[in-house]
Amino acid sequence: MRRIPSLFLCLVLLISSLLTGCSTSNVDTGTGGQKTKLRIEAWGIETDPNSKIIKEAVDLYNKRSETAEIEIAFTESEQYKTKIATLMAANEAPDLFNTWAAGFLKTFVNSGKVYSISEDLENDPEWKNSYVNGIFDALTFDGKIYAAPTTQTVVCLFYNKEIFDRLNLKVPETYSELKEVIRVLNENGIIPFALGNKAPWVGAMYSEIIANRIGGGEPFKKVYEGTGTWLDPSFIRAGEIMYELAQMNAFPEGFNALDNDPAQELFKEEKAAMLVMGSWAIQQLTNDESPVKDKVDVAKFPIIENGKGSINSWLGQPDQSFAISANCKDKKAAVEFLKTIASQEIQEKFAEAGNLVVTKISLPAEKANPIAIKVTELQKDMEEFFLFYDVALGNTIGDEYNNTIQAITAGKNPEEAFRALQEFTEQNRE
Repeated sequence: MRRIPSLFLCLVLLISSLLTGCSTSNVDTGTGGQKTKLRIEAWGIETDPNSKIIKEAVDLYNKRSETAEIEIAFTESEQYKTKIATLMAANEAPDLFNTWAAGFLKTFVNSGKVYSISEDLENDPEWKNSYVNGIFDALTFDGKIYAAPTTQTVVCLFYNKEIFDRLNLKVPETYSELKEVIRVLNENGIIPFALGNKAPWVGAMYSEIIANRIGGGEPFKKVYEGTGTWLDPSFIRAGEIMYELAQMNAFPEGFNALDNDPAQELFKEEKAAMLVMGSWAIQQLTNDESPVKDKVDVAKFPIIENGKGSINSWLGQPDQSFAISANCKDKKAAVEFLKTIASQEIQEKFAEAGNLVVTKISLPAEKANPIAIKVTELQKDMEEFFLFYDVALGNTIGDEYNNTIQAITAGKNPEEAFRALQEFTEQNRE
């Protein structure tokens, strides 16, 4: 048999090796190997505290990983919804992407666009068991888990304790007490609630808590499952209370045309005494630049007299979850990024910034945010954790719910509004 000259053979092997490397990766490791480049799409603004921490997690991952390198892009949350849906529809999904829970994620799961991490969690019990109990419930479909959360969010009633003390007000525990607080604040020229409802998800949070306080969790559960309707008395009464609050001047003048950020500034400038917002606001209200840093306190939203719901029911979600797309170039490397986000090092940074974390870490008292600690204490009596309606139902029906509440606060009859929402839901339910 004829022998291939050794020099020629070496050359063939070298070229083959180079071509193989180019076909599978595109980042030189500097050690003779190549790294796969992964892309993440995330929501937020790069200068936001949480975005900065996520970028630190990316940097930490890139420093430690020998097989992959991550690039991340941030997009404002409302624009992000459109962007990620467009990428999914065009089959151009990023390797990893931020997702809301329940209905938002389910749409992509049902279309086969998302990789399940269940097996990866089972193969790494230490990682799986590091999470708080129940955190994966809204990220699970047909028994499989499809995303890992970064933080968790609950909606809180923030208030300015200095204003309350000055006016001899006590934190309201019932709707009647809340109306009295609103009356006193108005008489003293202080806006009761800092609500900017131009993006109507903000006002919808109020109504979702109120509906739960009136009817408990069952009416919405039935709507979600398709066995109940929006004409349940708890929803209509919640709409009536939202209109009543608007008529009582509980909100700033022109609140339906006011953006959320300037409305939140009213609270920070002490022009408003209360703020109903997700726990993500803790870091914004208590950082060193906040003028109300030492004046803000937190409480549970009041009960509605004769309602079935409990003051210990909390509205929220597992937050800023990361999912891996089905066409991710290196799923094993992507899973390692999820583990980086859940690491003690990164979760501590989120906790120190005022977030409610998703893992069972413990912080030294000097590092922990006191308001975040108090929220955690308030949650110890939690009887129910229910999802934002637009998260549970998905964008189409969820956004229409938000618009319905906005219309009611602007004067639309609640029963007529919910009847129209029911018709819309029946026409658009998947």
